Amino acid sequence: MKEDAGLSDNSDVYEEPQVREIIYHASRPPYAKWFADLNEAHLDAAARLGLKTIPETRNDIGGVGLVRIEDNRYYTVDNLKYSVPYLTKGAKSCLDGIAKAFADSLKRKDLLDYKLVVSSVLRTEEDVRRLKRSGNPNASDRSAHCYGTTFDITYTRYQRDDESDAFMQPYELTKVLGEVLRDQKRDGKCLIKYEKQEHCFHITSLVKK
Repeated sequence: MKEDAGLSDNSDVYEEPQVREIIYHASRPPYAKWFADLNEAHLDAAARLGLKTIPETRNDIGGVGLVRIEDNRYYTVDNLKYSVPYLTKGAKSCLDGIAKAFADSLKRKDLLDYKLVVSSVLRTEEDVRRLKRSGNPNASDRSAHCYGTTFDITYTRYQRDDESDAFMQPYELTKVLGEVLRDQKRDGKCLIKYEKQEHCFHITSLVKK
């Protein structure tokens, strides 16, 4: 039988798209050197700019001058176990500014679109007690997280909504985030500590609002 014109022997073969890794060709920044603000400095700033009374439980949060943070186009809030998604208005403004600057930097560098993941926010006194009972070695009775000025951004996970055949490794994205955070710190908008054990950037807002 004569073959139909125009049909090749492999016309029914489906080829899987190749997955491409996008790389940001920049040196790994010295995160521990850039972001070494001591816990005491975070605490002092938080007590000065944040809540004057630390909520005892999560039921005490309403009406204390905090705003709720939620997933948006620039960041997502992690599944929080020992904190709740509330910040002062100034701290929310700081977080929003960091997240938008991160997105803008990715776009300028012609990299992929990723969101930040916020891994810890406000802790009530009850949350602190629960965290200490969990055996976390970094848990303490007095935490900057209790004042609504402080949040953590993980550097091991980033979120991307669009499915495609391209991806970036977290450590490449963290290079971009590190540059953004350095600029924010230089502008006097926040204090930052690189938390290696907790895999996050511990950030206390200095924004007054």
